[in-house]
Amino acid sequence: MKKVIFPLLIVSLSLLLLQVVVFAKSTEYIGYLSDVMCASKGIAGDGANLLKSPKKHTVACMKIPDCAASGYGVFIKDKKAGKYIFYKFDEKGNEIAKKLLEATKKTDTMKIKVKGTMMKDLIVVKSIVEK
Repeated sequence: MKKVIFPLLIVSLSLLLLQVVVFAKSTEYIGYLSDVMCASKGIAGDGANLLKSPKKHTVACMKIPDCAASGYGVFIKDKKAGKYIFYKFDEKGNEIAKKLLEATKKTDTMKIKVKGTMMKDLIVVKSIVEK
């Protein structure tokens, strides 16, 4: 009996979590694109202070193989705290960000609009467009 109940419990909890993600309301976030490696350091490989001015992060830096492999996210200004906070993208968001960087004509100031659902410090991305 225990062998049947445990798998059913796991399946039920998985379905519940899936419903939360699928039916959670999408929100639009405006901010600056960054790779995770540079964002975690606070200072980009190109010298930009990402905590104070993430718009100075260059496209070339975000395309460096190690930076690109770390994934992407967005710096969003916390108006109350007066500083930028970084939120990582899910795998779909990483793929969209990579394509956006390949297609852009910009060299820096990658201001973006992200549509998705915030799950703690991760954004489950539906879409990303340049601003």
